[in-house]
Amino acid sequence: MALIHLSKSLKRFCHIIHIALILTTMIAIQGCGDKEPPRKIPPAPVTIAKSVKKITPYYITAIGTVKAINAITIRAKVTGYLSKVAIANGEYVTEGQQLFTMDPSSFEASIRQYKAELASDTTKYEKAEKDYNRYRDLVRRQVVSAEQFEQKRLEMKTASDSISVTKSKLANAQNDLQYCFIKSPIDGLAGYLNITAGNLIEENKDKLVTINQISPIAVDFYLPQKYLADVQKYAANSTLTVLAINEGIITPDNGTLTFIDNNVDTNTGTVWMQATFPNAAHSLWPGNYVDIMLKLFEEDVVQIPMQATCDSPNGKFVWVMNQNKTVDMQPIQVDRRSGKIDIVTSGLNGGETIITDGQLRLFPGAVIKVKGSKTNSTGAGE
Repeated sequence: MALIHLSKSLKRFCHIIHIALILTTMIAIQGCGDKEPPRKIPPAPVTIAKSVKKITPYYITAIGTVKAINAITIRAKVTGYLSKVAIANGEYVTEGQQLFTMDPSSFEASIRQYKAELASDTTKYEKAEKDYNRYRDLVRRQVVSAEQFEQKRLEMKTASDSISVTKSKLANAQNDLQYCFIKSPIDGLAGYLNITAGNLIEENKDKLVTINQISPIAVDFYLPQKYLADVQKYAANSTLTVLAINEGIITPDNGTLTFIDNNVDTNTGTVWMQATFPNAAHSLWPGNYVDIMLKLFEEDVVQIPMQATCDSPNGKFVWVMNQNKTVDMQPIQVDRRSGKIDIVTSGLNGGETIITDGQLRLFPGAVIKVKGSKTNSTGAGE
């Protein structure tokens, strides 16, 4: 009887435990049903831009050095005292403008001297010519000997030669007088004046001033040899345009490629090239470093701001905005970067709305809000 009673007690306990487990499970299920639904991710603030398909120049970039086409050092052609300086330091001068004056008094005296000698020589020649003509008649009549006649001919010849020598000396003296008035051989910018008035100047030795021709002006630059074939190809068919971008000046200077060196530098693997610029505004200055952009050709490609381009393990991509204000990743191929613009050759057709800032918070399908725009009921930027 005791065993039968124990068995009934165990069955009743197990039944109670089973009911408790069911109730606990129901409570747990009910508790889970009372949790709040997950919160929505707020729209990501971004800035946008449009991809643009347009005719785009193909540029090769380099660093260039501005160089005066003509740089002339002015020196005196005669020795003497410098009596006058007609220009100031850094003055712009024109061709033929008076720069310096040497003391001309000694050269003027030499001219007077040679003129007097020429008059004397002319008188001597005239007398010798008369004697020659007279002796020529006398020798025919055998009044004088042939030796005497020959002597008169030599005297006339000597007098004639003296005139030629004196004329040459006079011409040299006149040239020396002209050299006293030193003029600019070109239009250009004068540098620092090395000599002041009153100093003794030696012929072809003392440097007076250097004049740089800055309009037009040249820019030297070097390109890697891998670009040489392309440059030669396009330069053979047309004159290539070159842009020079000077620090602090927004508008670049336009010039043309005028020189390609005939050899490649074996030390650097580069080719020396030179472009010429009108430089009417004098914005390019000798010695300046400038950014050079050599235009080879034009092509119809898609342009995007460089800040829109993102990198991934699979390559470059951009975030493209859909009409419902969500974004997707779009793989692209970037051919090159021109300034702050990326040139895209595949992946975009032009006209797409792309994200230029705020990409770190994006994922495929993410909702966005354009910075500075109003917000609709869905929270997406309009």
